[in-house]
Amino acid sequence: MGYFNNKTIWITGASSGIGRSLTLQLAKLGAKLLITARRKEELENVKLECGNAEVHIYPFDLSDLDKIDQFSHSVQEEVGDIDILINNAGISAWSSINDTKFKVYQDVMNLDFFSVIKLTKSVLPQMINRKEGQIVTNTSLLGKFAIKKRSVYASAKHALHGFHDALRAEVFEHNIKVNIVAPGFVDTEVGMKALTEDGTPYGANDRGHESQGMNVNKAAEMIIEAIEKNKRETYIVPKFGFPRIALMISRFLPGLAAIMARNYNEENNK
Repeated sequence: MGYFNNKTIWITGASSGIGRSLTLQLAKLGAKLLITARRKEELENVKLECGNAEVHIYPFDLSDLDKIDQFSHSVQEEVGDIDILINNAGISAWSSINDTKFKVYQDVMNLDFFSVIKLTKSVLPQMINRKEGQIVTNTSLLGKFAIKKRSVYASAKHALHGFHDALRAEVFEHNIKVNIVAPGFVDTEVGMKALTEDGTPYGANDRGHESQGMNVNKAAEMIIEAIEKNKRETYIVPKFGFPRIALMISRFLPGLAAIMARNYNEENNK
């Protein structure tokens, strides 16, 4: 029996990108899947792609924070205990601090950070009671360092790292695993959907996601491996390349990292 066989796994942001690929791959590994996103039709398409695997769709807008607890409890009442929660839903943003409306910060934090906290806390009691469970959250390399025009997104992702580091320390005694997976550029629509200074979508994938991005299925494979091996923090980037070098520089040469942050321009990837 494989690690994921017969495990109940809840994946958010499952209608496209990394979430969709995770769903398709975990379906082949024998998991019982619960998939959530705003678009019901897209979730139904993903379910069809999974063939005969057990997949349950639960459409929901996770930015509606006040309804998350009720939604999560209804899901758990219907399907039972959650073995693995994969917090994958999120939205990116790309704009300068001076030009960005405060509401954009609020909207991104609501989905990328606060919804993760609420959903995680909603499944945590049953995991503590069982002394078993796993929380996996998809963050970003920008949760480790920040560059120009990424204050909104980097703030949310940095917050996720802090929350999960504390969570890991608190639930260790309950045998609950906590994993962070932090992708760099992945070939998805995340760049196209990124919010701009007034909250409207950017509308193009021209800042490196398409031209330099890792294949989405490869990224999902790396995430699945990290979950199975219970890796504390995994960077979903090629073994060799600028993203991994940038990580090392930010950790060991912060002065140089600061110079790079103020000189790096994503627009050059167009």
